[in-house]
Amino acid sequence: MARYACDYLLVAVDPVNFEKVYTEKLEAVSTVLKSTPPGAQGQKRLTSGYPSITATIVNLPEPGITYANRFSYRGEDFISETDEIHRALLHTRRLFPDRRLCFLGDAGLDDQKIFRWASELEADFIIRVAHRERLVEIYNDRLDRWETESLGDLADTVLYGDRWEVPFTHAHRVRHDEVDVGWFALRLPDEPERPLWALVADDVSRKRQLILLTNRPILDAHCARTAYDAWRHRPHIEHTYRFAQERGLEVEDMQVHTLERMRRLFALLLIAALFVYYIANVWPEPAAKWLLDLGGKLHLKLDANGPYLLLAGIAAVFITVATLSFAARFPFPRECLTYG
Repeated sequence: MARYACDYLLVAVDPVNFEKVYTEKLEAVSTVLKSTPPGAQGQKRLTSGYPSITATIVNLPEPGITYANRFSYRGEDFISETDEIHRALLHTRRLFPDRRLCFLGDAGLDDQKIFRWASELEADFIIRVAHRERLVEIYNDRLDRWETESLGDLADTVLYGDRWEVPFTHAHRVRHDEVDVGWFALRLPDEPERPLWALVADDVSRKRQLILLTNRPILDAHCARTAYDAWRHRPHIEHTYRFAQERGLEVEDMQVHTLERMRRLFALLLIAALFVYYIANVWPEPAAKWLLDLGGKLHLKLDANGPYLLLAGIAAVFITVATLSFAARFPFPRECLTYG
């Protein structure tokens, strides 16, 4: 982190479930809910596995992990998933006591306790709303009083303050959608001393609505766009998860039997992932390109200079070094070869 002069860190906090297919007897194995890959009808499914959580800095050229843990719902030290999130927030603040922090969270972090913890740590937060039915108080300027409404009703009737054209990338393709945006100040009935703001973004073409809650003041369209762009960094943590879970690192295929060993190996795999990102962003471009070519880059239009090819190139280097080191001590036995 010392390499980057960034005083405002966006930290995505995200629990994720890792699957252990058909596992029944591993230590404290849990029943977890998985959406990828989906079930036969495209629905989420219950399976054996272990929940995990990381907090990842997502607004720098390379990710930085401030907290990571694999736990079990049946473990003796398990309190709650919310408690794990609290640890992630607290540990991140201890690592960066003097920097401005903004915690980003998906709908799973839509919890009033998490709002309070972030504020107590003198950090900002931007979290996607899951509970539209939550009752909030909004100030009525005309009647000079606070009134109670449901958050969902307020979002559906918000006055749009701006319209943006926003790029979305999927499968290396970029589409541009128009988004109508509105915002308003609110407070929670049992915590009137903590002002909050809601940002409502309606995707015009796809007819989808995004509601964000934040303790960052949203006073005009510029503040709204800054908060919206900050939250759009959050999916970067899922890229790191996917890299750890899929080809190469394959975190779900860990062949150890105790929860403590799983935790250690989980940390080592995340360090390996960060090492690959470090090479991609810090090494000289010709060196990184050489590793990409060694990893199988075909120089086609659909090629991506992603971490998977880099990992394959790094693995090829290690395998070659190990092979040559072995052959130097134990030459191939050519004299024993026969024909016929």
